[in-house]
Amino acid sequence: MCLIKIQQMKILIIVLIIQIVTIQSVQASEKNKWRLIKNENEIRVYIYESKSNDIVKAKARTIVNFPINTIKLIIDDISHRHEWVPYLKNSKALSIYKNNKRIEYSHFSAPWPASDRDFVYQIELISESNKQLVYKMRSIESSLMPENNYRIRAELYESIYTLTALNKETTVVDLVFHADPKGWLPNWIINIIQRVLPYKILKNLKSRLKLQLKTKKMKDNKKD
Repeated sequence: MCLIKIQQMKILIIVLIIQIVTIQSVQASEKNKWRLIKNENEIRVYIYESKSNDIVKAKARTIVNFPINTIKLIIDDISHRHEWVPYLKNSKALSIYKNNKRIEYSHFSAPWPASDRDFVYQIELISESNKQLVYKMRSIESSLMPENNYRIRAELYESIYTLTALNKETTVVDLVFHADPKGWLPNWIINIIQRVLPYKILKNLKSRLKLQLKTKKMKDNKKD
């Protein structure tokens, strides 16, 4: 009986080892496929080309000298998001915030002759601690915002903000972006947008943080 249990334990350990090795191999493979394409203004941009999708996935990373909660306040402020997200006309919540998630709507402008795009998506805070915050967004179908004939309903495959605190005053900001604007745009144009947009978002976010700090200092000086 003891020999049978020992053999079962050995088999279980072997299975667990195989699973761990497989997971690590997949993660390593995905990591190796991220290719650096831009390093400017202390922002690094990478792309990931998948065989299953002709639209590239992009990732941008930067380090800012601001606390993690300061950045969280900006991301959570949906009514002012258009002031720093490129091409965004407006955003609004379509549902109440519940269980760390809600449904949102965003309307993006497009240059003539292209039509404007809009997204209906769920935003979820999937990880929250003093050291890290992770927001994940993806398109969903919802009757809360029907499609508009003057806009094309785009699809957000995945958008992830990851805020990682290095210390109380310094935060790493990662943004993964993967979307299909739909319509008649060819993939080569879409892939140009994919490469540029995450960089512009983080660049504008950094400018927004600096403006907020400058405004705060001006208010503090007036009080003095």
